[in-house]
Amino acid sequence: MEKKDIKDFIKDTPLSVPMGLAALGTAVSLWCSNKRIHALCGMVWLGVSAVHTWQHCGKVKKDAAKVVEKMGIMDVLNLPKSKLDLFIRSVEVSAYIPGRVRLYSKSLMGNKGKCDEVLTYLRGIAELSEVQVNEVTGSILIMYNPQVLRANKELCRVEEYIKTHARR
Repeated sequence: MEKKDIKDFIKDTPLSVPMGLAALGTAVSLWCSNKRIHALCGMVWLGVSAVHTWQHCGKVKKDAAKVVEKMGIMDVLNLPKSKLDLFIRSVEVSAYIPGRVRLYSKSLMGNKGKCDEVLTYLRGIAELSEVQVNEVTGSILIMYNPQVLRANKELCRVEEYIKTHARR
């Protein structure tokens, strides 16, 4: 028998029955006083399980690749996709109602330069109708038309994040 034939034979052999018998033998051998039978059954179970895992390794890889391809790796890992997404994750979402969001950031309190930078950045997003930043409280108020904002896929994703992380 050639190496390829052996691989195909192992790959195509159903192992549920031998795995079940080895598992049962391991469990039953606990009541026997013979530790060798228990160890032997355990080793057989381990070996058959390893072969079974190898048999399904390719399928698991293909299934995982399909999920990653369908969802996108950034979605699977839930990583920020943009500067705005990263910014939103760095602040506290205090309140959300469609069209109005209040955020807080301690790093903005008393930091005029940072407040101006945030204000300039957020006002550069055309879909946001009004943005206010309060240097004293570290508060950011964002107002927008939900229909206009949701036409932008990236902003729609950010709104979903805000929705699920709002305190109220």
